[in-house]
Formats: sequence, C-alpha cells, structure tokens
Amino acid sequence: MAFSSVCMAADGGDLNKDQKVAETLISGVTTNNVTYDKFVANFDEGLKAKLNNKAYEALKNGIKTKFGDLKETKFYSFERYDNQDKVTYIASFSNEKMVAMVFIFDKNNKVVEFALLPMQENQTTTNEEATQQ
Repeated sequence: MAFSSVCMAADGGDLNKDQKVAETLISGVTTNNVTYDKFVANFDEGLKAKLNNKAYEALKNGIKTKFGDLKETKFYSFERYDNQDKVTYIASFSNEKMVAMVFIFDKNNKVVEFALLPMQENQTTTNEEATQQ
C-alpha cells in the first residue's frame, strides 16, 4: 500500500507554479518591483477586467495604508478542490501582526480571486491567564 501511495502522489508541479505566482502577487502589492503587466500576467480574463493599472496602484496604496510595510511572509497551506486550488500565506506587516493572503487558482493555474484578510490572535491563552490570576 505504501508503494502505491508513492506512485500515485502528485509531483508538486501545480503547487510550485501556484506558489511562484502567489509570491509574484505578494511582491506586486507590497513593493514597487512588479509592473502591472507582470502582476496580471497569470490572472484569468475576468479578474484582469476588474483590475486595471489605476486600480492596481490604488490597491497597493490601500494595502500600504491599512497594513503598513511587509515584514515577513510564510507559506501556510495548499488546498486542492475539483476545479480550483487555494494557496494561503500568512504575513506580518508593520501595522497588522497577522494577515492571511489567500489566492484562488482555476484548473488552468490562473488566478481567479485573491484577498488579504487580517487575522485576530488567539485570545484563549490571555483569557486563561486572567482566570488563573
């Protein structure tokens, strides 16, 4: 059974492609190193139509204003569905400690949606510590 599992395992090619695209998008919204054309190169046509060059600049400015400067990103998860893949990174910014950066890809490895979602730290430990004192 172990041998058949190894034979049937994916080679990680889709994950690697999706990660490279996601990392380009992360750089695109957090630095000035990625041109608009490179940023939208792996978007599906519907998402490209929603995000023109002016909207791209507004997006970068909005992220800078709301979250601040990017401090760190770490790959978090890859989820495969029938017709989509979901790649998630966890990021830390100067104004926001934890942000989930989620990228949704279609079956052709084109980005169909992405979002930056602030996350609340788990308050369980703090509440337990307060109860114990």
